[in-house]
Amino acid sequence: MHSRVYNPQVAGGANHRMNIRLAALIPAALALASASPNHLLAAPPAPPAIKIATGSGLTTLPAPKAPFFDITAYGAAPSAPALKNQAAINAAIDAASAAGGGTVVIPAGAFKTYSVRLKSNVGLHLATKDSILRAAVPGTGPNQDGGFYDAPENNPFIGVQDPGHSHWADSLIYGIGVHDVMISGPGLIDGSNPGPNGQVIDVLIGGDPREQATRDAAGVPGPGNKAIGLEKCTNIIFRDFRLKNGGHFAVLGTAIDHWTIDNVIFDTDRDALDIDTSQNMTIRNSVFNSLNDDALVMKGSFGAGKFLTSKNILIENDTVSGYDPGSVLDKTYSTGRLAANDRDGPTGRVKFGTEGTSGLDTVTVRHVTFDHSRGFCLESVDGATLENILFTDVHMKHISSSPIFIVIGDRGRAPVTGNTTSNAANSTRDVRLTDSGWVLPNVPAIYGSYPPTRYIPAYDKSTQVTIGGAARGFSIVSQTAPTRLNPASIHPDDPLYANAVHVPFAQVRNVVISNVTVEDADPRYPILLSGLVGHPIENVSISNVTVEYRGGLTLDDAIEQRQLAAPYTFTAYQAAPVTQSLTWLANTFFAKNEALLPRISWDPAANSWKPDPYNIPEMPREYPEPSIFGILPAYGLYARHVEGLTLTGVTLKYKIEDKRPAIVLDDVKNASFAKLSVTTSPATPEIIKVINTKKRPSELEFIPNTPYQTTGVTNLVVSPTLRTETVTIERPSPGTPPDSLYTYPTAPTATHPYSYAIPDDKYPLPQTVFPAVFDYIAPQTIAAGQPLNLTVIARSPAPNPTLTYSATNLPPGATFDPATRTLTWTPKPTQLGPHTLHFTVDNGAIPENTTATITVAAPAKP
Repeated sequence: MHSRVYNPQVAGGANHRMNIRLAALIPAALALASASPNHLLAAPPAPPAIKIATGSGLTTLPAPKAPFFDITAYGAAPSAPALKNQAAINAAIDAASAAGGGTVVIPAGAFKTYSVRLKSNVGLHLATKDSILRAAVPGTGPNQDGGFYDAPENNPFIGVQDPGHSHWADSLIYGIGVHDVMISGPGLIDGSNPGPNGQVIDVLIGGDPREQATRDAAGVPGPGNKAIGLEKCTNIIFRDFRLKNGGHFAVLGTAIDHWTIDNVIFDTDRDALDIDTSQNMTIRNSVFNSLNDDALVMKGSFGAGKFLTSKNILIENDTVSGYDPGSVLDKTYSTGRLAANDRDGPTGRVKFGTEGTSGLDTVTVRHVTFDHSRGFCLESVDGATLENILFTDVHMKHISSSPIFIVIGDRGRAPVTGNTTSNAANSTRDVRLTDSGWVLPNVPAIYGSYPPTRYIPAYDKSTQVTIGGAARGFSIVSQTAPTRLNPASIHPDDPLYANAVHVPFAQVRNVVISNVTVEDADPRYPILLSGLVGHPIENVSISNVTVEYRGGLTLDDAIEQRQLAAPYTFTAYQAAPVTQSLTWLANTFFAKNEALLPRISWDPAANSWKPDPYNIPEMPREYPEPSIFGILPAYGLYARHVEGLTLTGVTLKYKIEDKRPAIVLDDVKNASFAKLSVTTSPATPEIIKVINTKKRPSELEFIPNTPYQTTGVTNLVVSPTLRTETVTIERPSPGTPPDSLYTYPTAPTATHPYSYAIPDDKYPLPQTVFPAVFDYIAPQTIAAGQPLNLTVIARSPAPNPTLTYSATNLPPGATFDPATRTLTWTPKPTQLGPHTLHFTVDNGAIPENTTATITVAAPAKP
């Protein structure tokens, strides 16, 4: 291979000045041999030495402290109006505070209330399992409870994070600047109300509050969007209580120092626990269920008005999941809903991001179970540094996304000082065209000073794409005028200066992942590590990890990026029947623009398109989910822009044959693979190494005539017994506008059309993406001699499914009828004790299993 030499005279025209500057900034292209050997070229990377989190340091939890203040002594009652209960609860808190501290007691009964205001040295104790603090319905009309939640407080830094991260007072319970507060159990904090026909009505809203138009204004009383909101607090303890349907954030804690959470259950719809710019924290022995958002999520927003690293966080002995809300508390573990609102599978995971202007340092996640959820995520897309992360001794099952996802992006959503001095919350003509709300007024005395340190372009993504002669419902960058100019920029005539950014490129480094077992993983999403050109993920060690995917996809799926969806009607737990659209391949909620293009390249000799499955768009500014890249060409591990990668004792396999390679490496340096076991089909290589001759520096992918550089895989140590192939990519990223350096099309057009060989309506849906799912079978107890008829139910979201049932491990005398799905059994007195029965349903592609526990008791004496 030969590097392309940049010649400024070729570019010419209006771009000449910009190209000379770029040529001075971009290093010479790297020439790589097309078949670099798999032996040691440099010392293999050693696992990074990282710090282990110690957390809050609190190992023995205190009991609620005297004196005690029962809310009923201040006028609260289960039958009382919500405003009266609110006044009584807050009066009890005031009395405890005036006494120098104590504990406010919620006795048995359901107490409706609006905002409860915490104070220092005052605990809140839900005294019995029947003690319920319930969110009152805001409003003064019919079926409302006569009042409102406290107004979102004034925050001059609104707009530089999502609105939900800017306010805490609009909560059922909140504390701002308090210290030494414990909320304890065993009762329930409920953000919902019982509704008709066993359905539940959410009271706390699942979205952000409406933001004010100016930065010096406070909000108005209205709905609440959090169960518990904490800001700038110290020495907080949560123990033993339960929380249901907590709104947008069941708990949001921002700038908290020393926070211990032990033996709680949060069962909610969106984020369960948001840890934002907080330090010295322990979360242990707890369960967090959140179908539509993250279970345990660490963030680094600017909500507290400063950059503050989330640090020294210990997460251990916990379970995270994405079952239907309410069903974990009731131990029914319902899987009625198969996808979250974002059309990926249930969420319920451990994650850092996306509010990440501040960093994450020294986080230890150990002895955690992921169940019916997405995997572990480290996402830094707004300039933060993530480092010293340990993820170990973890069991995952029924994983609906990448088991491990580590990504660097560059949205640039971080505070930057603008030109204006206006207090308007969103300036539309200032130093940013994209995400303009992240611009702060140029009033340093109030807002501080965050001058631009670099600039990125703003792209015009308005070109409609057609495939097979039909519009595909998405757009890509303009092929003739890809950039937008910013008249408020310091260089208004230069597209490179459209968006000012204060923070540097994000960094992710020093990550150790070990002793992880993953069962039943979604076949669309491999382990995924994706840095940026020139800004790699650094020093990642993965050891003793086994992942079993469901499989069943092909390289054609990675080439075509089919956007196939089908309706699915279901009834979630304690909810009304609804119909959702299930995405079977590329998810257009996250995969946008160029990611939805077919992975093809123009063959000028044949005057037609040819497959190019390993040319994956960078997508630096999209919301970071594994599905932003569409269907990838590796089923097990895809690593791009990584420096220092160690795999030891890693096993990648599938249930049903997958015809993609197990591993694809693209721009990976200093990697060592030992004791690697991978399964592939006979004609498929285990490892693909990518050489890409048409890469551009990050953020400049679509700037015409920007010189190309070559990236590849260097210093790779891997067993010679593995089938390894090298693939060379010789065209730019999909959707790149043609220019003097590459004149051929990179996307289908009317002039250069592309069609699928099989039309969408004839394309078979991959049954391994959404296999059949059993309804939960609750443990049962029957007396000997008592007949049992048990019908098992499985559901398949595929159109017109054919399901075959079977049962094994049946006790003597029991029978199972596959046609009616019914178990019949009359146990004998000699069969006392527990019996575990196994049931299987097969959709013709992949079998799914469940168990039922039936305990036979002695018959009652007459």
